[in-house]
Amino acid sequence: MKINTKKLSIFFIILFVLMGSLSSIYAEDWPMFQNNLRHTGYINQDTSYSTQTWTVNLNGAITTNPVLYEDKIFLATEKGTLYALDAQDGSEKWTFELEDPIHSSPVVSGDTLYIGADDGYLYSINIDDGKENWKFKSGDNIYSSPALDSNNVYFGSDDGNMYAITKDEGNLVWQYKTDDDIKSSPAIHNNTVYFGSNDDKIYALDTENGSVKWDYDTGDNVQSSPAIADGTVYVGSDDNQVYAVDEETGKEKWSYNAGSSVKSSPSIDLRQNTLYVGTEKGNMLALDTRDGLRKWEVKTGSSINTTPSIFGTNLAIGNSAGNMMMLNKFTGEKVWTYNPGYVDNIAGSISTSSVTSGGSLFFASDDGNVYSLNTDQKVGPTSNYTYYIIIICVVIIAGIVGFKKLVLDKRRKN
Repeated sequence: MKINTKKLSIFFIILFVLMGSLSSIYAEDWPMFQNNLRHTGYINQDTSYSTQTWTVNLNGAITTNPVLYEDKIFLATEKGTLYALDAQDGSEKWTFELEDPIHSSPVVSGDTLYIGADDGYLYSINIDDGKENWKFKSGDNIYSSPALDSNNVYFGSDDGNMYAITKDEGNLVWQYKTDDDIKSSPAIHNNTVYFGSNDDKIYALDTENGSVKWDYDTGDNVQSSPAIADGTVYVGSDDNQVYAVDEETGKEKWSYNAGSSVKSSPSIDLRQNTLYVGTEKGNMLALDTRDGLRKWEVKTGSSINTTPSIFGTNLAIGNSAGNMMMLNKFTGEKVWTYNPGYVDNIAGSISTSSVTSGGSLFFASDDGNVYSLNTDQKVGPTSNYTYYIIIICVVIIAGIVGFKKLVLDKRRKN
């Protein structure tokens, strides 16, 4: 049988194009705080994935960072409910209920989600049905978001311990006691776990046994979580400084005085040699990773405790006035701002970091609302505050009309 090579070649070309197109519509996962174990907060925008613009209310303040995994958004509320939402339309897939608040952010690996809670437990949960696999008890609240490697889960607790437990069964491998509570989320690189403590120190521990490789003293609490790039650990402190510390030795490379407390965790674009971080005064900074020199600074007007997400030529950052801002990462110029309340301090404060994939950006606010935005078209959903504003305007207009009618009726009687 004679094979038509020309037709066969065309067939394979079309097949490859279709395969490329299909692969591009799927979400690029953002499975943990700051997207990866080094906490760089950077994602390659090589997918055309996008969702509908939508908003849902979860009936509880949201102070956990959302994660995106296999087209699901996972996040939790201060009322103690963990949600799995469909990333396409925000519809609820399942919930996992606790009696205590949840401030720790989830991390997903395979079919399992790990998250800490104020009851002191770290939970392992099946992402398909929301059922508990196991739980491990620490000595106090867990604000620190877990990180994991191939064998263990690592997290800090308000009891001052950094814990390493097995991923599969939740058995204790080791724990290391610092001198104060740990709210910083650990980053992992080269068999080392890096984190800050409210005893003013940055720590580097061996992932195998928890032994101290080095520690570094700052001038105040370290609630910021480290980011690691190019042999350097970057982290902020309540002493107003951003620190760059050698990953191997713990020796300071440089520090930058940000002018106010830095609870925001740094994000790194290593290709541009740039670190991005926010401050309590509401300033967004871009610093050179090599020497700490400032490239640009933007004053947003309200405190920034969230962590920037870097995508394409932009970065996204939220502030306490309810603004989700897109900035040009090279210049700091505002590209777009979405505020559900239209003006500052009407909508809920944004104290959680955003998640991006393709043309979609997801974030949550303290008033319990979750939002999906289209960053390509710079379009957001019509928020509940729109309807509140319409109702208020209608009431005001009705009041004015009613008042005028009373005045006219009174004049007619006279």
